[in-house]
Amino acid sequence: MTLRVSPPNLVEKSNLTVDDSDKTLTVPANTLWRVQFVYVKLISTSTVGNRQMRLEIGDGTNLLWFKNFGAVQAASLTRHYYAAADYTSDEGSFDSGGRIRLRLDAHWLLPGFTLRAYDSAAIAAAADDMELYVVVDEQRKPAPA
Repeated sequence: MTLRVSPPNLVEKSNLTVDDSDKTLTVPANTLWRVQFVYVKLISTSTVGNRQMRLEIGDGTNLLWFKNFGAVQAASLTRHYYAAADYTSDEGSFDSGGRIRLRLDAHWLLPGFTLRAYDSAAIAAAADDMELYVVVDEQRKPAPA
């Protein structure tokens, strides 16, 4: 099978469910995604503990790739996490605006693959509020006749 990729078709995907610090997006059937940019906003509750933001790519069953952001988030803070393939390096700390960047390896995700962003420490998994926005180059192939 030959993969023919059309010109970029940039599409935003998001998960804005409240009271949740674990978000997963799944590539639909007959679709390919190339992740271009990830933005996560995490508002931590007063529950004490250091949140460790992590990005993962899986095939629906197995973990294929992961990377942790270079700093942790304490209680009662709002932080902004950015990841993109064109970032030249990872940052090890938040800037004065509460932002941190991560270099994202470029991947084509096949149907059923997942992109997950979450607090791997699970400090207040059902209470912290996370917003996940992802920009993907979405390529669709026709469904079989």
